[in-house]
Amino acid sequence: MNNNEKAMKYFIIFALGAAVVLPLGFEVYANISRLFGMLLVLCLAAAAGVKLSSLPVRPAMLGITAYVFSGAVLSLIGYVIIHPAVRRWLESNSKYFDLPLVEAVGYWGKAFGLLAFSYAIYFARLGLKAAMGKIEKNSAETASAIDNAFEDDEP
Repeated sequence: MNNNEKAMKYFIIFALGAAVVLPLGFEVYANISRLFGMLLVLCLAAAAGVKLSSLPVRPAMLGITAYVFSGAVLSLIGYVIIHPAVRRWLESNSKYFDLPLVEAVGYWGKAFGLLAFSYAIYFARLGLKAAMGKIEKNSAETASAIDNAFEDDEP
């Protein structure tokens, strides 16, 4: 499987995950804990960023971009399916808390923004790889310089 195929496979997996996690995160955000609801979305974005960052630049950017935009659209479709079921279940077992429109829009804005967190993870991992490469190169050059300093090539 080439890198583009891997990127598309990961994008499909994480976009479908977003279709479920974002609506569930909204219900958790509204009825249980705002922090925990946002952490669900953050964990999905971090997992996508880590998994896609193992690919070269072009396939990784393709996969992350496709995941972010498709995840946003699919999560709204998932919300239409998941929300009524969760609401019925909560109303039959407890009290359902409706969020004011401003807070609901705030959640979805933060959630869509957190999907883009995958880019930050990718670039952080890319920077870490570059830094580790420089450290290894400098270590090799330093070891070579030390070895050359103690050579007895003088006549």
